[in-house]
Amino acid sequence: MIIDAYSHVCPARLTDAIGREYPSAEAAALDGKPLLRDAEERIRFMDEVGVDVQVLVLVRPPMWLGMPADVMYRMMREAHLGIAAMVEEHPDRFIGTAVAPNCDDRVLEELRFAWDELGLVGAEIFSNVEGQPLDSPHMWPLYEEAERRSMPLWIHPQHTSYLYPWIKESLLDRSLGWPFDTSLAMLRLVYGGVMERFPNLRIITHHLGGMIPYYGARLASFDTEIAEYRSRNLTGGPAVALKAPVTEYLRRFYNDTSINYSPATLSCGLDFFGGEHVLFGTDFPMGSVDGGAGTREALRSIQDCPLTPEVRNQLLEGNARRLLQEAAPGLRALQ
Repeated sequence: MIIDAYSHVCPARLTDAIGREYPSAEAAALDGKPLLRDAEERIRFMDEVGVDVQVLVLVRPPMWLGMPADVMYRMMREAHLGIAAMVEEHPDRFIGTAVAPNCDDRVLEELRFAWDELGLVGAEIFSNVEGQPLDSPHMWPLYEEAERRSMPLWIHPQHTSYLYPWIKESLLDRSLGWPFDTSLAMLRLVYGGVMERFPNLRIITHHLGGMIPYYGARLASFDTEIAEYRSRNLTGGPAVALKAPVTEYLRRFYNDTSINYSPATLSCGLDFFGGEHVLFGTDFPMGSVDGGAGTREALRSIQDCPLTPEVRNQLLEGNARRLLQEAAPGLRALQ
């Protein structure tokens, strides 16, 4: 079995609702991607390339930027109902996830509805929340709930316009800004004590952990400064002493193979994270005109990377199966 653990979706009922209540260029741009909402077309493509199951993760986090809280709650419900409907129609091919653009009591209530009533698994969060880091105090109740219920969290990069006003003038934001912001998010979760406080929290990153695998040695060299960082308590969150090297916490993250075609990059990621923490994930159907390039490139990277049969099976199925079944043992798609 091949499980795509990071494919994108955007139900028509969500884009229709956003068009009525909070129209934006980001949401409107999704109209040209029928594969985001057409289940039958998706399945035809999956059959063509040999993918058995897709995990459906909501697309385009920038469409949530600036959204008023009351609208956000309603749009979360529309997203969850739309994704759940796709899964209900094809339960043997799709596994749906929830989305949490922010965190407060209402968001947690909606996540529980998505998990308990709709059968969705885990939730997508963003690498920053309106410019605030993921170790901000208001996010901790989400981590506590996710760990308690063994629900994985998918981190998707968000726009980084808080860094430089000119970063959106070209493709810098998505091409380099997104993996950079993913890297910052991972480090904030480590430095801020989230990964220490919640040792069983399962977090899946996009793009093979951004820049983390390539700078592991440099990050390790800063270990002596972590105590000073925590003593300043920069985020105002709980002060949590880190009991292990930074790289040990970073290796707890799970990471997808959405790296375009690059066996060398995959090898680097595997060397840092290990075979048990990399999952086949494609960014489908984004990043190409026909929507299929990311999937084909990820499969070729795995095929052309020198892997043992055991590691190859972990990437294509084993790791995703383990995480998903811990969260929801009865998933029909995994039977």
